[in-house]
Amino acid sequence: MSPTEQAASNVSRRRALALAAAGLGACATGALGGYWWLNRDERKSAASAGELGKLLNASFNSLEDKPTPISTWRGKTLLVNFWATWCAPCREEMPDFVKAQAAYAAKGLQIIGLAVDRKAPVERFARELAINYPILMADPAWLDELKTMGNPQGVLPFSVVFGPSSDVMLVRVGKIKYSEISTIMS
Repeated sequence: MSPTEQAASNVSRRRALALAAAGLGACATGALGGYWWLNRDERKSAASAGELGKLLNASFNSLEDKPTPISTWRGKTLLVNFWATWCAPCREEMPDFVKAQAAYAAKGLQIIGLAVDRKAPVERFARELAINYPILMADPAWLDELKTMGNPQGVLPFSVVFGPSSDVMLVRVGKIKYSEISTIMS
């Protein structure tokens, strides 16, 4: 092999190695990105774990203006859902909550709706939908609190599921489906 051919061969080898390294890097980035995407909101994030406990220690007024601590339901699987009547995705998921509460109450499920809204529309909507779980009123300041609990935009709906021993099972920005609640309760 002539020196020119050998130099060309070395350049080709280096290019092939560089392309292979770039390809491996892209694969690793894709795999890590895919893992993050698939698991982005399914479990509590380490940054928000301590903040989530605030919900279990908080108290909210019932529709009858009675202070009601979330700790009333300790020992159950709690699905705590922040919502509002003006939030279309919130309204869409609530029939699934009514169905799940009826189906899984005997297994220890307790859904709690925390309305970030005005009382009159909340009462009207709760009657129309025949909501079968407690609806409590949350001050709009809670939207800022949610930002430290795994909801950086502070949007609705936002839900946290606590297990019977107060462990965080799920943190969700957006709607939860009946099938997901069924999986949690199985």
